[in-house]
Amino acid sequence: MVDVKYEIQNIVLSVTYEDTEFDLEKLAGILEGARYDPEVFPGIAYKSIEPTASFLIFASGKMNCVGAKSMEDAENAIEKLTEKLRESEVEIKSDPEVEVQNMVASFDFEREFDLELIARNFRNTEYEPEVFPGLVFRLEEPKAVILLFVSGKGVCAGAKSEEDIQKAADRITEVIE
Repeated sequence: MVDVKYEIQNIVLSVTYEDTEFDLEKLAGILEGARYDPEVFPGIAYKSIEPTASFLIFASGKMNCVGAKSMEDAENAIEKLTEKLRESEVEIKSDPEVEVQNMVASFDFEREFDLELIARNFRNTEYEPEVFPGLVFRLEEPKAVILLFVSGKGVCAGAKSEEDIQKAADRITEVIE
């Protein structure tokens, strides 16, 4: 079986600080470049530069972290932000609980696909070229959605780990050979 190359494009994580509430007004003044307009959105939008990640921070002590291209970068960005919060005297009792919600990766299968043929032969697929040029392939195990294109490129969404991304690539390769 051919090893399919993939590249993580985005990781979405939920971050929860147990028993912590954020004073968003105060935080917005502390975090450089933070945007907070409660009339428009009930949270702070904040972007960390090194490593690159964006955060939506809510008063409930919860955050969403998006935009990191590796788990290491995501964890480092969360760690740095947690450190900034602690330095600014936000009372944080314990390290945040971090959960991966979604990983998006791009694939290159290094071959072209006959999407019509794949759509006819497999259930769990959707292909409407008049609406969207890719074939949507829903996998049960791992639970992920793969978009396949005639060019041999693909996108995996919904995975929760790199292991799932690799399994999805292997599963697609297995199924269409």
